[in-house]
Amino acid sequence: MEIEQNNEKTGILDVTIENMMNSSYLNYAMSVIVSRAVPDVRDGMKPVHRRIVHAMNEGGYHASRAYNKSAKIVGDVMGNYHPHGDAAIYETMVRLAQPWSQRHPLIDGQGNFGSRDGDGAAAMRYTESRMTRLAHYAVADIDKDTVDWQPNYDGRQQEPKVLPVRFPNLLVNGQQGIAVAMATNIPPHNLGETLDACLMVLDNPNATLDEVMTVLPGPDFPTAGTIQGTGGIREAYRTGRGSIRIAGKAEIVELKNGKTQIIVTELPYGYSSKAFQERVAELANKKEIEGITEIRDEADRVSPLRVAIDLRRDVDPNIILNTLKKKTSLVSSFAYNATVLNSRGKPLEMPLLDILNEFVAFRRVVVRRRTEFELNQARDALHKQLGLYAAVSKIDEIVNTIKTSPDVETARARLMAMEFPTSGDFAQLLLEADPDNPVGEVFTLSVIQADTILEMRLSRLTGIARDEVATKVRELSQQIQGFILILNDISVMNDVIRNEFEEVRAKFSSERITAISPYDAEDIDDEDLIERRDIVITISRSGYVKATELSAYREQKRGGKGRNGMETKDDDFVQSTIICTTKTPLVFFTSRGIAHSLKAYKLPEGAPSSKGRPLVNFVPLREGETISAVIAMPEEEAALENKSLVFVTDFGSIRRNDAKAFWGINKAGKIAIKLEDEHGNPEGRLVEVLLCSNEDDVIVVTRDKECVRFPVDDVREVKSRNGTGVKAITLANGNEVIAASVLKHVPASADERKAYLAGGRTTVDLQETGESYTVDLSDERMAEMRANEEFLLTISAKGFGKRSSAYGYRTTARGAKGFAAANVSAATGPLVACFPVVDDDGLVMITDGGQAIRTRVKDVRKTGRATRGVKMFHLPEGQRIVSVAKVGADDIDDSEVVTPLADADIEIDASENAE
Repeated sequence: MEIEQNNEKTGILDVTIENMMNSSYLNYAMSVIVSRAVPDVRDGMKPVHRRIVHAMNEGGYHASRAYNKSAKIVGDVMGNYHPHGDAAIYETMVRLAQPWSQRHPLIDGQGNFGSRDGDGAAAMRYTESRMTRLAHYAVADIDKDTVDWQPNYDGRQQEPKVLPVRFPNLLVNGQQGIAVAMATNIPPHNLGETLDACLMVLDNPNATLDEVMTVLPGPDFPTAGTIQGTGGIREAYRTGRGSIRIAGKAEIVELKNGKTQIIVTELPYGYSSKAFQERVAELANKKEIEGITEIRDEADRVSPLRVAIDLRRDVDPNIILNTLKKKTSLVSSFAYNATVLNSRGKPLEMPLLDILNEFVAFRRVVVRRRTEFELNQARDALHKQLGLYAAVSKIDEIVNTIKTSPDVETARARLMAMEFPTSGDFAQLLLEADPDNPVGEVFTLSVIQADTILEMRLSRLTGIARDEVATKVRELSQQIQGFILILNDISVMNDVIRNEFEEVRAKFSSERITAISPYDAEDIDDEDLIERRDIVITISRSGYVKATELSAYREQKRGGKGRNGMETKDDDFVQSTIICTTKTPLVFFTSRGIAHSLKAYKLPEGAPSSKGRPLVNFVPLREGETISAVIAMPEEEAALENKSLVFVTDFGSIRRNDAKAFWGINKAGKIAIKLEDEHGNPEGRLVEVLLCSNEDDVIVVTRDKECVRFPVDDVREVKSRNGTGVKAITLANGNEVIAASVLKHVPASADERKAYLAGGRTTVDLQETGESYTVDLSDERMAEMRANEEFLLTISAKGFGKRSSAYGYRTTARGAKGFAAANVSAATGPLVACFPVVDDDGLVMITDGGQAIRTRVKDVRKTGRATRGVKMFHLPEGQRIVSVAKVGADDIDDSEVVTPLADADIEIDASENAE
């Protein structure tokens, strides 16, 4: 503080206002911290708690006596010790008596002391209170100089600075308080467990936290519940601050009528059933939880907390329960904050080991001070008993001396002048009483001893037996030696403390109420709140995405509106359609080779007729980057066993990875295949990503008609994601891959496939010998191959298209130059698409002029593989097809379908010959 001038005449101290405000605020803050809000680590009480318990002990409101009006107790506390309002005192009394607030209440209340639902207690004139049996162990030995005292608020009485509690009340009953710039929030603990922890620290002051937590695993809330995970407990105990996750108890019950209900029987500490019910009702009214039909409070004496939540038949009760855990107090966190006053009155955040060590040290102080007090009391008593023993030996002379003395002073002087021989038993008693001092030949009385004799009634003095006094002297001598041993030997003192801990534990400990789950608590993910529903994900060519209920989607299809069911521009259309559930993990692979994962429920929901929202809002795409493939992963990783992801690039490489490597990708995504150089320049483009089994085939098709088909197993599975893999097809200069697809691997020989394509019978010529043989398929084999037949659609830039049986695409070696997927010439233009189709598919073709041409696959003529196909339609002058997408046939409006040219206009390549 900067003092400018002290005016001696006026006595005024001149200071700056900033310094005065700072000093005054700090003084006020410390006063609140020390005198009101923060508990003492030794007795675990704030001043108001301490004064209530002390006043009840002083007033005789003991557990062995009848109840007394709470108003009378409050009056004693307020009049003698606590200079604050009666309401604040009574509220504290009420909390000390509530079994749902205190793990081991210190006040035994009779009457209405409120409820866990937040109902207030009756007025203090209507309730009665007394100490509990345990509370007596909080004030035991308080009259033996075990603690320091201080003047009360008016200086007329003394009050204890701390109570000599025999159990760690700070942990057992916890404590809450809000001071200036700090707060405390300590949860209750099990009495037996905390005493076991104290015993461990008593025996081993260097015990580790892990060792202590074997006997004190965590808080024990009086409202039960389950602590989720030990990590939060350990962090709170280690630092003095942390978060402990607590879950209530709820179960799903199936009723006879087919409905279900959720029964809640436990809530986390500090939360009321009434507030919980109000919150559930609020969520139901706001439609944040749908499916709740009724909420009832079914609590009774047997079940003090029981809330029944009735559900509709059509809802998943697990989803409702997860939502309750996420959005109500059914699962909550306890903010552990062990800010306490240490033994020197300084506020600190104390770890658990420090709290235990401070309490054990406090008990040593209490036991030492009590022992010293009892030692002095025993020495005084022994001193008096020795005087009595001497007096009994000359009882007649003592009585005569007192009778003949004119006054007390004369009698005292005559008694002190008398000499008593110290032979025999008397000498032995003197030696036992004080072994360190030699016994003289005679014994004289001290002032205290003389006064003791004078104060005794004559009848008692004459009735004292010498043997009785000798026995008493020996008992006191033994007690004194025991007290000295306690003070001089720390191990003996520890035994005393241990016995007291064990006595309290034996009388008052109970079983743990709160369960502790060994698994760390995890936040309930949004997915846990989503009901599993079948949906259709649609992605348009221009990058719009939406999710539609499968039932609504099918209903819209039955309405026959076709393409008009989705609002798109003329040159836009549904490019990808995925049927999955709301919980299906979708993996988006971009043209740059980046994989992004997204759960289906996170995509925007929309009606069949809605446009959706831009996909870039959900998948981070760079400018010019597009989605090359979308893979619907299974919800469980185990379902990907023996599944692979195959990556195909436009420059003819292929790479195969275990599909599990792309299950559970984080939000940021990861590189699936590296297609850029060290400077970030693109070196190629990802054409397709295929999810296939190890028994499938892969077909890769180029712009200049070449294609290869080989088993997936021909590509070795790798773990790396940096490389582009191995060669799938050998490309000529200027050629590139345009498509890749998965085909079923059918165990049929080349002769069988040729015979099937020829109608079931064919002749095979052997060029080496000039001989030939006939292959004739049975009806059963034809039917079997027909059931497994797939068709590949090829479309060229100038509008030629065809469907060809996949049996016509033979198996080659990986990396070969391949064979013709179609007959491509200047008249047809290069291939722009090749993929498997079925009759129910629809096609949308986009020209480089932005025109969309729609048709159905069943209208595309079937023909051989090596043909150029059918001139499907006349393109606008100068335009070419640049993109082809397969869509559902019902996505195409009948009024927009372009029918392929009539048979008279079809141009079929005459060459159906070998490759």
